[in-house]
Amino acid sequence: MADEKRPVQAVDGSPKKRLFWSIISDYSLKTALCELIDNALDQWLLDKNGPPLIIGLDLDVDRKLISIKDNAGGVKFDDLHLLVAPGGSRNDPLAELIGVFGVGNKRAAIALAENIEIRIRHENGKTHELDIAKQWIESEDW
Repeated sequence: MADEKRPVQAVDGSPKKRLFWSIISDYSLKTALCELIDNALDQWLLDKNGPPLIIGLDLDVDRKLISIKDNAGGVKFDDLHLLVAPGGSRNDPLAELIGVFGVGNKRAAIALAENIEIRIRHENGKTHELDIAKQWIESEDW
């Protein structure tokens, strides 16, 4: 029998953005805030020689605004996509960190708000802003 090669057909396994809605069904305000604070702790733990960690949390009930600020070190520009990519993470699965699944930041942000602004700077570099709005999540375009 001749060795026949079948044509290879690619299958697109890219996640759909509606995945975000499915991962927040059991998330509370407390859980989401803890996740975001855990992310700062994890980042700070990666840099053993950094300054003492400072995390500020501001809850403005009247304006319905939550702000979390830290000095944990930030994310490099080339890694910004990890903040929105499901499963995206720089964490070593064997490291002794709090969050290792790559969905915590995304899950917490989507659970907390319809409009999310993430401003991030790595060390003393340029500040970058990621805006995640309900319209972006509902569109199929990444």
